[in-house]
Amino acid sequence: MAPVRQLQTARGAQMACGQISRHVAPARHIRPVCDSFFVSQTAKPPFAAFKQCKRCRAVAAAAAAAPPATAVAPEAPPEPKIPIEGVICLPVTSNVKCLRGICNERLKYEVEYSLKKGTSENSYLLKGVDGNYSVLLDVPFKAFAEDFMSALSAEVSAAQLSHIIITHLGPNRIPTLKMVLEAALAGRPKNKPLKLVVTNPAQAALQKALADVLDAANNIEWVVVKGKGRDQIPIPVTENYSLTAMLTPTPRWPDAMCVIDPSSRVVFTSKLFSAHVAPGLLNTKANSSAFDEGGWETYGDHWRYFFDCMLAPVATQANLALEKLPVTATPRASLDTPSNFLSAVIKSWSAVVADITRGSKGTAAGVYQQNPTMLFAYALAPQHGPVIRTCLSRIAQEYRKWTAEQVAALAYSSVLVLYASAYGNTAALAQAISRGVTKGGVAVNTINLEVTDLEEVKAAIKAADGFTIGSPTLGGHMPTPVQLALGTILRAASARELPCGVFGSFGWSGEAVDELDGKLKDAGYSFAFKPIKVKFKPTAKDLTTCEQSGRDLAIQVKRRLKSKEKDSTSSMAAAVASGAQLAMGRVVGSLCLVTSRDEEAVSAMLASWVSQASFDPPGITVAVKKDRGMETMLQPGNSFAISMVPESQEKVVMKAMTKAFAPGADRLAGLPICDSEASKCPVLETANATLDCTVVSRMEAGDHWIVYGQVTDGKLNSDTQLTAVHHRKVGNHY
Repeated sequence: MAPVRQLQTARGAQMACGQISRHVAPARHIRPVCDSFFVSQTAKPPFAAFKQCKRCRAVAAAAAAAPPATAVAPEAPPEPKIPIEGVICLPVTSNVKCLRGICNERLKYEVEYSLKKGTSENSYLLKGVDGNYSVLLDVPFKAFAEDFMSALSAEVSAAQLSHIIITHLGPNRIPTLKMVLEAALAGRPKNKPLKLVVTNPAQAALQKALADVLDAANNIEWVVVKGKGRDQIPIPVTENYSLTAMLTPTPRWPDAMCVIDPSSRVVFTSKLFSAHVAPGLLNTKANSSAFDEGGWETYGDHWRYFFDCMLAPVATQANLALEKLPVTATPRASLDTPSNFLSAVIKSWSAVVADITRGSKGTAAGVYQQNPTMLFAYALAPQHGPVIRTCLSRIAQEYRKWTAEQVAALAYSSVLVLYASAYGNTAALAQAISRGVTKGGVAVNTINLEVTDLEEVKAAIKAADGFTIGSPTLGGHMPTPVQLALGTILRAASARELPCGVFGSFGWSGEAVDELDGKLKDAGYSFAFKPIKVKFKPTAKDLTTCEQSGRDLAIQVKRRLKSKEKDSTSSMAAAVASGAQLAMGRVVGSLCLVTSRDEEAVSAMLASWVSQASFDPPGITVAVKKDRGMETMLQPGNSFAISMVPESQEKVVMKAMTKAFAPGADRLAGLPICDSEASKCPVLETANATLDCTVVSRMEAGDHWIVYGQVTDGKLNSDTQLTAVHHRKVGNHY
């Protein structure tokens, strides 16, 4: 390698820019006898067949006489303490307050948190009995429990709560709810029962998880919300005041519902219209306001990302629903009374949530037609992110655009993602795989096998162009819903022609994934990616592997349907290219290696669409195809590095980076790599120059993202080696 000349930061960056042109269960076995063989406690070893020393005979005899040991699964590693910022109370209307828990770090390793801008956990207090705050809507993640109880007690005594409404209850919220229930029930008179408003799935989960609290309480009144997607279920609060609930289940959130308050004109949307972001990180005013201060420029990317991760898998239903969604939040005189407002919202919103979550393709009778002057709501109050008021109309319009893009893909091809999840870990893997599939340009149909009947599964398999199935391991086996779904797949003759994959989480040995893999292989199925087995909770690297696997599955589907971009030679591409494409092929670019890191997950790609974009501050743009696995890591605020490839290393780097990679494989294996001191991202040791950058913004450009990064550091390794230039014959491929 040429001698390195480390210049001052600004000078180095400028000069670098200039270069751009079989698991064994311990409880079932004892130690080796004479260090030569194992004696199973459950088998009858032929001791006479071995010559044993006196000590070994004694050990073996004791083991044989002892009762069989009970296999105990290993405990999950302790969860790291999450640094939270606390819980604050913010006014929404004169009748509604928001209790917002704030975390500036990545709260969980699930794909929807990958932007690493923290999150906010929103709960709401509503006025009820005697005009006091007596209705609590939702509780936050368990990490916020103590701070939440302090913030709640500062506003109202838990004993004064008349209703607790849960629009969605994940396992990690149950400890917080337990603390609230214990405080609310302490000393409560029997003639004033606490009303606990939940859906059927949430009630079943609570009766199992909080049996000790609920069995001991004799002053809890269950209010179970039952109905169909378009039904409006009243929740009486006082004699003259009622809220209205609508069921909004999805495969990931089977217990979800939305709640409308006709008095405040606020629609509590649960997970819908959420964004995992700590508002204070993006806008300093957000710490004193519950609303979307800063508008679309501040929150648009985060709403889009949440949609892509959580709602894109139900794009057709979302598109049909959003056609009925009014586009304005401007009040109209005829809708200024609570009763008229409620009627208008119910007629439109009930159709919206029914179509998004249940897949109805019909049109509800009496549904309001789109009217640019009709009041939709005063605000949307989700569980995560800001309360939406400023961007209410814009977010409705953008949702239509996003869903239309996914529906266009769904009209041609789709991948079926089937899963069951015991503790949410397998569900997180399913969501990451789904994200990879949609990034690959193929639509997704996600089915939670725990809440879906086999007829629906059978129909979904028949309509799919590829599938993947995931399972936790419970007692050494896959749960019954997964077994039944697997049987349905194996009996479907057409499914054998589809590319597929298997995945799952486990606490010990992961037999369920092995069983899925074995049965499908024995039946002659072809796999798009290797089985994914994750112990306990997924890490950032696991989620990256899942996204890459989903993308590979999408590619297999597109190849099978002959719709993938043709991997033909440049001469064949040129033969069918237009004049404009031929001319674009003469646009050349520097050959660069772009890398990024997310904790232990590293991603890299070869790029030639790299260009200097600004002098002051020094800036770079990189064009990244939307289906690239690395795209997720190039979000505003994230670091990346660019290594300029010298002419002498062009063939070496091209050969290493253009070969096929399995999901999760080290894409830099075989290349001389070291970590940059500035960004900690890998850089090429043989590069003639390197740049360390921070993503400032992104712009959507057709099938690519244009990523603008500010150069924070740079190093010139050689001022004599020229950067390799990538030449093409045609502009419709790389």
